[in-house]
Formats: sequence, structure tokens, C-alpha cells
Amino acid sequence: MNLHRLQLITFRNYHSLQLVFPEEGAIFEGINGSGKTNILEAIYILCTGRSQRGSKRSEMINFGSDNTYIEGEFKEGDRSAVASMGFSRNKKVVMKFNGVVVKKFTEWFGKRPVISFGADDLQLVNGTPEFRRRFLDILCSQTDSGYLTSLINYKHFLSCRNQILSSNFDKIQCEIYEEQMAESGAEIFIKRKEIISFLGPYLQDYYKEISGNRESAGILYEPSVSCECSSKNEWKNVFYELLKERRNRDLETGFSTVGPHRDDIRFLLNQKPSKTYGSQGQCRSIVLSLKLSSVSCLEHFRQDKMIFLIDDALSELDQDRTSRVLPLIENKGQVFIATPVLNSPMKKTLLRCKVKDGTVTI
Repeated sequence: MNLHRLQLITFRNYHSLQLVFPEEGAIFEGINGSGKTNILEAIYILCTGRSQRGSKRSEMINFGSDNTYIEGEFKEGDRSAVASMGFSRNKKVVMKFNGVVVKKFTEWFGKRPVISFGADDLQLVNGTPEFRRRFLDILCSQTDSGYLTSLINYKHFLSCRNQILSSNFDKIQCEIYEEQMAESGAEIFIKRKEIISFLGPYLQDYYKEISGNRESAGILYEPSVSCECSSKNEWKNVFYELLKERRNRDLETGFSTVGPHRDDIRFLLNQKPSKTYGSQGQCRSIVLSLKLSSVSCLEHFRQDKMIFLIDDALSELDQDRTSRVLPLIENKGQVFIATPVLNSPMKKTLLRCKVKDGTVTI
């Protein structure tokens, strides 16, 4: 599915903007602060309902305005669909698809597959486990809508269990919560394991290409529950028993110490932890390999054309790596690149846009 048209009204530093894109995508060039990233953010919101920068909705409303509006027309062959979202400073949100109100976030998220790669994504290697879990949850949810439902259910019952662990403990109620956590948690464990297993070979191949076959990279899933299980019921039983075993310890701490909310991902560079031994350029190359692998993952599971957003994330790669990266990016769906200037040639013809102070010229 391609983004054919984008309309912004009082969004960030854009009072009014309308752009039409080719199937290949577009390049947005301009100095920092000109509004390049804001366009990518609007596209990401149309696909996921959230900002890839983690911004609050109130922060995305133009200064002096009380509300904002984003609209995108998506095309797939002869078919077209319009997705729109409006929100205000009083926290009112309206989402529509082809003019019909979408009431649930789960009905919006993942309908238009997207992968975003930005400078902040270096935290996938150097940041906290929470950042890596968020990446994994977004990817898994786009491959399987059932995963998002399981994740929402798990977080709900996790919160319930934590609440009674910290005050007014009730054993029977705790057991009920643990059963529900084990049920949804097993779904999460299995899907995460499947996706990481899929990403591994792709990440290795992409990193070898980017590094010119001089280095190797890998990815490991580190679940908080150790289990060589193949079925959901096995995962569920092991997790449930572990929750019961940890109950007294969790009562002392006041929160749940085991479960998908404690999972992590580890990246390797030449068989060593990349967080410790990788340079910034090497770590950025690993993250880029991960994002390229994620596009391949969604293409495999969704059988759909991707939108790939790249936000000034190539600037810290050396010239050799950049020259090897661009051909890989060109083959990945509809590509939108934000950068101060892109001097390297690209075979794919992308719309060239100049961005300055909230205006876009083509």
C-alpha cells in the first residue's frame, strides 16, 4: 500500500500542507528544524496512531491552534482509501477510515504497515530493555493483530497483579490474574521468539553487505522465562508455575519480577556484545540492518508493500557504508527520507522536496 496524498492542517510547524507522492516515495531536504521530521511523523501517525518520537499529541498541535488534522490517501493498485486523524488540546481524538469513525486503537494500528528508522533508534543497542521491547511489540503487532490484543490483555492483568501485590493482597484474586497473565503471556513469548528467529538471518546478511563483509552481527532473544517450549500450552504452564513460585518474592518487592515485561534483546558484533564493543557507526549499522530486516519481515508476513521512513539516520555512516546502504533501501517499498542533503546517487526516482520554515517546494 502506497501513500499517494498527504494533507496537514496546523500540524507542528505546518499551517497548511498538501503533497502528492509517486509510488517510489520522496526525499525531504532542509536544515535542522525546518520541518522534515514532522512530515515523517505525520505519515507514521496515519499508519500507527502514534508518534515515532514518542511525542504527546498536544506537542504536535501548531502554536496558536487548538487542534490539528492529518489526512492520507493510500493506494493499492486501482483501490484507494483515506485515513484521517484529528485531535485537540482538550484530548479529543477522532480517527476515520473512508469517512467511518474508528473507535478503537486496535482497529487502526497496523492496517498500513510502516517501519521507521531515525537517529534515536541507536537506543535499540545502547538504551534500556524497555526501548527494545517497544520496538519488538510494534513489529509483532503489525505482523499479527492478535498479538496486540494479547499484549493489551497482558498489561492489564499485570497491572492488576502488581496492585494487589503492593497492597491488600488476595491469594484467590492473584491466582486469577496469574492465569490470565499466563494465557496472554504465552502468546507474546511465542510470537516474539518467532519474529526474532526470522530477523536473525536477515540481519546477518544485511550487516555483511553494509560492512563490506568485514564484520558480522547477530540478534538474540532473551526471554525472562527460560523454556524450550514449542507449544502455547507448554509456555503457559511453565509461566504460570513460575508466577506461583515467585509470588512470595514478588510480595516483598511489590511488583511482578517475571514475564514478557522483563524480556530483552541482545545484539552481537563479531560474537561480542555490540553495546560494549561496537563503535557508534557499527551500532548504527546494526540498527539499520535490523530495520531492513523488519521491512523484510513485514513483507513476508503481510504480503503487502511497505512504507519505510528514514530520518537523518545515514549521516554518521562513512561514505563506503552509505554507498552500500542506499541500494538496499531503494528496494524496500515506498521510501521517505529526511536529510539535510543527499549527495549520493539513487537509482530509484524519488520526489525531491526542499523544506524550509514549514513550507515545501518541489
